[in-house]
Amino acid sequence: MMRKNAFTLAEVLITLGIIGVVAAMTIPTLISNTNGAQFKTAYKKALSTLNQAVLMNIALEDTDFSTLKADAQTGQTLPDDSLSKMLINRMQSATDITTSYFTAATNIGAIEYTGEVVCTTENKQDEDSACYQSNNASETGTASTFTPTSTAAKVYSFADGTAFGFDIQAANCTDSTKGTANNVCVGFIDVNGATGPNTVITCDNGEEGGTGTDACTVSSSAVTDIYPVYIHGQTVEPASDAARAVLFGK
Repeated sequence: MMRKNAFTLAEVLITLGIIGVVAAMTIPTLISNTNGAQFKTAYKKALSTLNQAVLMNIALEDTDFSTLKADAQTGQTLPDDSLSKMLINRMQSATDITTSYFTAATNIGAIEYTGEVVCTTENKQDEDSACYQSNNASETGTASTFTPTSTAAKVYSFADGTAFGFDIQAANCTDSTKGTANNVCVGFIDVNGATGPNTVITCDNGEEGGTGTDACTVSSSAVTDIYPVYIHGQTVEPASDAARAVLFGK
């Protein structure tokens, strides 16, 4: 009589159990990396779209962010040279979603905007300071924060689902220097609108303002959906080390 080779039920169950354990360990990471790649692509596209819009406004109206007038509260008449008017005129799909956005996206909180670090005698002695690491006394600028709310910000959505929010006080945005009259010219890109996680990008290795081994990096699994930006002159650009790390990272 010929014997047939086959797996026993116990062997099959053990194999399936091992496959299940491996899947449980790897699938969340794969999903996170996939979402991170999508967020990164949408972020780059949104930056490009916004910069193209201001260049178009320069070509058609000969104005850029440096001549902006402060925006209006929801329901009020928009000034002709406001950022809202620029978005509506140059991006046909721009839709004001301020009210619905802040109804749904309730966990944003304060967004930190960082640039170069002020090097003082005190922080040059602090081992955790970027000034201590770089030994550079010429760095200037300070970190500032902005808390977007339905009364402090406007948020517009575009056809691809991304959203752009900004401080309604943004006016005469000639540069991105903080600690001056221009420090209100800040905004943020939310690459998937009010849909979660509604989390501001942060460094998962290193720190804001860090250098060398303390430099800010963001791994693929840590990429989120909200990115602070500076609005000035003819440019919309990343406004934190984490946002820059995502833009320029591989």
